[in-house]
Amino acid sequence: GGGGGGGGGGQHYNAQHDTCVSTLRGHDGDVYAVQFHSGANHVVSGGYDKTVRLWDVHTGKLRHTFKGHTASVSSAIFNPYGNLVMSGSKDASIKVWDTLSGLCIRTISSHLGEVTSVSVNAAGGLLLSASKDNSNRLWDLRMSRPIRKFRGHQNTSKNFVRAAFGPAESLVVGGSEDGCVYVWDIETGYVLQRLAGHAGMVYGCEWNAHQALLASCADDNTLRLWYYDAARPMWCGDEPLVPTGRR
Repeated sequence: GGGGGGGGGGQHYNAQHDTCVSTLRGHDGDVYAVQFHSGANHVVSGGYDKTVRLWDVHTGKLRHTFKGHTASVSSAIFNPYGNLVMSGSKDASIKVWDTLSGLCIRTISSHLGEVTSVSVNAAGGLLLSASKDNSNRLWDLRMSRPIRKFRGHQNTSKNFVRAAFGPAESLVVGGSEDGCVYVWDIETGYVLQRLAGHAGMVYGCEWNAHQALLASCADDNTLRLWYYDAARPMWCGDEPLVPTGRR
């Protein structure tokens, strides 16, 4: 976990020229999460000071400060339409914020441990959360109703073990403290694959549909890429996901 000694700002870079375009200051302490709005005009951030903040990218001005969490914010994202922000916190809660009014319109408090990540599906109706209670959970976002738990992995001691939607949003993928990448069936919650290869704790995964690749990162100083073959059965031992050899 981080302390409150950071600069409390975010920097906006021009990747082509490797220059910082702007620095967004306002957080009191470390910033743990940032995401662009789909329209690219705003970013949302969260951090040690227990707040979620909405920024105007072009002016650098702070549009809203969302207050309500009682511990640091580990994850903050927009929904696909950009009208809502979802945040996960070390206070074990998930909050949904209206970007226009700045009000919290929903709080989900069913996790028994710190929430380490939140993500939303492409349609915006399903929310996936990871927590240090050793579970990832799927929620009906509109009804704030739990749908399914995903277990079998380890997430109890570190802050950054996360989960995400996988291929065709029919799978859930995530990291684990035991050094494996876990793949679950979204309909049943069953563990379909435990992908071994990293030599340390796996923090998280990202799925790229265009290349049919799953990328994972771990504290062994490596990134690993895994091929996905949709034509092969997805079950433990059948190895439909295999390392590409690239790191």
